[in-house]
Amino acid sequence: MENDRYYVMGQMVEAVSLLAASGKMHTLLPEIRSNLVMALRDAKTPDDVADIPGRLTAVAGRITAPAYPAWGASFYTALILLEVRRIRPEIRSAMEIRYTPEIVERITRLGMRIARLDIREGDPLDIILKKTMREGSLADLFYTEGGFAREGAVIITGAGAVAVARTAVRIAEAG
Repeated sequence: MENDRYYVMGQMVEAVSLLAASGKMHTLLPEIRSNLVMALRDAKTPDDVADIPGRLTAVAGRITAPAYPAWGASFYTALILLEVRRIRPEIRSAMEIRYTPEIVERITRLGMRIARLDIREGDPLDIILKKTMREGSLADLFYTEGGFAREGAVIITGAGAVAVARTAVRIAEAG
């Protein structure tokens, strides 16, 4: 367990470095900024998920982290990751990027599978994810178009934070 904690933190720091090195990554940041999370192998609660306190943001056209990764720093994105892991336990990391139809088209053009999360008011997150993952079972990316007072987002998932960061950079640099 302790080795896994070090592994997760190392993944998070390396992922932030990869994101910061990309000159185009800032173009994918949502208005609400971005969460990058990674779970312990046996994660059960958001406290078992590392995130960047204050979220990833852009300064002078580069991604930056206002703080070092911390456990339990995210709630909603951590919950999404934990729900995804109930269906696909090999997925340990997730990151939100900006949603636009053009970004979804770019992802598809890159040969990545993406599935739409049909979020309706009052639907439990676990039901939404189960339905979406059943219909797009091989997808590692999901998107929601947003709605009233809610920004749309693309959620990238992967085996680790470095893999997720590489996917995000690939999407950014294809634009």
